Amino acid sequence: MLYKTIWLIEDSEDNTKTKFTYYHFGKEPRFPTWYFEAQHVYTIEMLWNVKLVCSCFFKCLFHEYVIE
Repeated sequence: MLYKTIWLIEDSEDNTKTKFTYYHFGKEPRFPTWYFEAQHVYTIEMLWNVKLVCSCFFKCLFHEYVIE
């Protein structure tokens, strides 16, 4: 199954909020640790995890990330 997961990330150091979208296969999304900086405290909230139609197959195949 194809899935799209969206997290809202808040950096406690500079109070910035980031929307992080992840396209993947399977129900268990894995949050990428490469996004985080050392010595920062983050609040992470999963907004939603939803099944997709086949139009996003290649995004899921390559585990595409979108950072806004």
